[in-house]
Amino acid sequence: MNQPLLRDRAFGDIAALPDTAGSERDSGIRYADSGRGTLDFELVTTLAGFEALEDGWNALYAEAAKSTQAFQAFNWCWHWCRHYLETRDGGLRLAIVAARKGGRLVLIMPFVVQRRAMLNELTWLGEPVSQYGDVLASREAAGLEALEAAWQFAVTQTGADVANLRRVRSDAVVKPLLDRIGATITATEEAPFLALGADQTFEGWEARRQPRARKNRRRQARRLADLGETAFVSLSGSEEAAALAAHAIRLKRDLLPDKGSISPALSDARFEAFFADAAHGRGRPAGVTVLAITCGGAPAALKVLIETKDAAFLHIAVFEPRFERCGAGALLLEHAVARTIEEGRGVLDLLPPRHAYKLDFADDCEVVHDFAMALSTKGWLYLQAYLRLRRRLKAMIEALPLPIRRGLARLASVRPASQP
Repeated sequence: MNQPLLRDRAFGDIAALPDTAGSERDSGIRYADSGRGTLDFELVTTLAGFEALEDGWNALYAEAAKSTQAFQAFNWCWHWCRHYLETRDGGLRLAIVAARKGGRLVLIMPFVVQRRAMLNELTWLGEPVSQYGDVLASREAAGLEALEAAWQFAVTQTGADVANLRRVRSDAVVKPLLDRIGATITATEEAPFLALGADQTFEGWEARRQPRARKNRRRQARRLADLGETAFVSLSGSEEAAALAAHAIRLKRDLLPDKGSISPALSDARFEAFFADAAHGRGRPAGVTVLAITCGGAPAALKVLIETKDAAFLHIAVFEPRFERCGAGALLLEHAVARTIEEGRGVLDLLPPRHAYKLDFADDCEVVHDFAMALSTKGWLYLQAYLRLRRRLKAMIEALPLPIRRGLARLASVRPASQP
């Protein structure tokens, strides 16, 4: 067993705090850092405790969030709790580490714990809808010693046997911590992105592309127009936006078997319900916008974006198969590029995985890792027997001939009659 078990490691100046916050605060510690002062840690495990963090969370996000941390926004996490949080035995339980300095919230480690295979697994709050996992931390709490103390607190208080922290960018706040504690990389992907900060107009961006690509898109636009009147639609914060988001998810899910793909996340009814509510907002705007290009009044392609002040993230992309030859998806992506530039955002992140159509547009790619760490003996066995092998099994399935993958995908898409 080469990987050290973190529970057995000792940390410096950490003292227990009296439990004075009732049901919304299960336990706490005080961490003294001579260079930065004292941080008070607590573990938030209840929905009421999470909602009580709202003002401080939003203030911390406004002060310290990076442009890549859209999935750590409070409202995004609130919508996730609304659909994915479970309190029954074996369900997901909140395990949010919150650190304060002088009463001000300065760090959020948004974790959940799930009982799985007779062990406790620590994962990011937000899976499977969040695409990047990270920690929010102000300058006072971003040092490695403070992050490591917060991590040790999480491990001790949750009793986790294994940590499975997916989709961590190489520039994430939490990445140096995971390197320091010796977490294992179980998978690596790339996230293509467009760097648009220097482009003042869509025409300026288009001029950077190959003439052949520009000519091809114009030909596809004419071909689509020949089939019916075309229009671009942008919706957010309404029932119409919710309905269009739900339509995009259903279409993508229904097309999985033909593509030979299996997606437990998309097949889960909660995925569709989450995006419908996030697109509507339900009083908690999450930055979700649904884009569509219509032909003859019907959606030909749809995209679901998460937009922040500085960046946009292309989360869901799908097109109607009958419009494939017209390049409806590519035309809508160009529209998303134009929208991103016009609204002054410097990055359009196409998110993992790295697909060929994304590379046709992208300027570069960001490396994204899945990390895991054994925290007990049975957690080590789980990491070796499941987390490592799962990636290999997925790669083996993806290497199968398309007809075989289609057959497997169709079997996987069959639902019991009692299931909605």
